[in-house]
Amino acid sequence: MIATTGGRQIFVNEALGNAFDSQAEHFLRGNVDVDGEAIRWEAMIIDRKARMYFGPFPAFLRIPLNLIYPAGHGMWSRISGFLAGEIALLAFAGLLTDALRNSSLSARARNWFGSACLAGFVFGTPLLFLLGNLSIYNEAIIWAFAWTLAALFFAIRSRSTEGRAQTVSLGAFSFCAAAALLSRVTFGAPLLLIAPILAIHIPRDNRWRQWTTLFLPLGAGLCFYLLLSYARFGTFAGISLDHYINPWHREFAHKYGMFSLRRIPYSVADYFRFRFPSFQWQAPFLKADRYFYARPQLYSNAFSETYLPVTWTASWLLAGAIFGAICLFRRNYLFERGVAVAFALQAIGILSYFVLSQRYSVELYPLLIFCFLIFLRQDATFLPRIHPAIIGLVVFSMIINSLATVSWLADSDPNIRNDTRAIYQQLLGRPVLDQKSESK
Repeated sequence: MIATTGGRQIFVNEALGNAFDSQAEHFLRGNVDVDGEAIRWEAMIIDRKARMYFGPFPAFLRIPLNLIYPAGHGMWSRISGFLAGEIALLAFAGLLTDALRNSSLSARARNWFGSACLAGFVFGTPLLFLLGNLSIYNEAIIWAFAWTLAALFFAIRSRSTEGRAQTVSLGAFSFCAAAALLSRVTFGAPLLLIAPILAIHIPRDNRWRQWTTLFLPLGAGLCFYLLLSYARFGTFAGISLDHYINPWHREFAHKYGMFSLRRIPYSVADYFRFRFPSFQWQAPFLKADRYFYARPQLYSNAFSETYLPVTWTASWLLAGAIFGAICLFRRNYLFERGVAVAFALQAIGILSYFVLSQRYSVELYPLLIFCFLIFLRQDATFLPRIHPAIIGLVVFSMIINSLATVSWLADSDPNIRNDTRAIYQQLLGRPVLDQKSESK
C-alpha cells in the first residue's frame, strides 16, 4: 500500500523517473546517452552529452513496458519498485523457509517465528523506505537488493540438489547475479566472488556443463557492464566523477577520494548508533530527520541522512546476525564463511563511501540476512530459548521503523513529490497546504 500511497497513485513521475525511460530509448537507438532534462542534477557531461551512472537494469525493464503501454512513459517507478519488492519478499521467504526447515524449533514455533520474520522483513527493514520513495535512487537499490536475495536463495539451493535441479539452480543464480550487477555494481560484486566458491563445490560429474551454466549468464552480464562503463565514461571502473555535474561532490572526491578506509569507524558509528529519533505529540509521534555530522575531510556533506540506524530499524535482524556470526567463527563452515566474507567486503565498501544515507544502509543487509540465516540453520540450543525475544524485537522494529519512515516521507525526504507528501500528511490527519505537484 505504501508503494502507491494508499492505492491512490500508481502511474507517477517520481524524482528523475524519466531517466530510465530516456536511457531505454537511447539503448534502442544504439547509444549510451540520456536526455539532459531527464537526468538533470545527476548528469555526467561527456563531450557535451549527458550520461547517467545508474545501473541499466531498470532501463531494460522500461523497454517492454513502454511498448505495451506508451502512455506510462516516465511513470513506471512505482510498478517497477513493487515488482522488485515482491521478488525480494519471495526470495527472503524461500531463504527463511529453508533455514527454518533445518532449525531446532518445533513446527508450531516455526510457523509463528517465520510469520513474524516475514512481517519484520517488510516493516522492520529499509524495504519500507525504499517502497515509500521510488525515486531513481531507491528504484535502482531495491532491484539490486531483490536480485541479491534471489541469487542467494538459488546459491543455497544448488548446494542441496543434484543433477538437473542443481543445473537449474546454478543457472538461476547466475542470471540473478548478473541482474544485480546491472542494477547496482556494489550488490553484484560480492556475487561475482560467490560464483567461484560455488564452482569449487560442484561434483566432478558433469562439472563442465555445470560450470558453463554457472558462469555464462554472469559472464555475459559482467562483459556488458564493463563495455557499458567504457562507452559511458571511457573507463572500465564503472563511474568517474570527473564529469559529474555536481561540483561539490566532484571536487571532494578528487581531493579525498570516493572510498577511504579511514571512514569505516565513523560510518559504523552512524549506521549502528544508539541515537533514537526525537518524540513529537502529533502523528506519527517520532521525528525523523537529518542530523549534523560534520567530518569535512571524510564526508562531502556536513550531515547524515541516516534518519534511523540499523540498531532500531532492524533490531531483530541485527541480534540474529550477531549470533550467526558467532556460529561461523565457532564451526568450520567453509562455504558459509566464503559467502560471509564476500558480503562483508560489500559492507566495507559502503562504510568507506563519502556520503551517509539511509538508502546506503541497505548495502549492509545481505551480510546481516545471511548471518541471520546461519543462526537459524546451525544453532541447536540457543534459538529455542530466545526466539520469543526475537519475535518481540520484530514487533519493536516494525513499530519504530514504520513511524520513523512515515515521518521522513511526510516531512523530510527531499525526493518526495509535493502531492505525494500532501497525501501522507492527510493520512496523518494534518492540514494540507496548497502545493504544486512537482518533484525536487
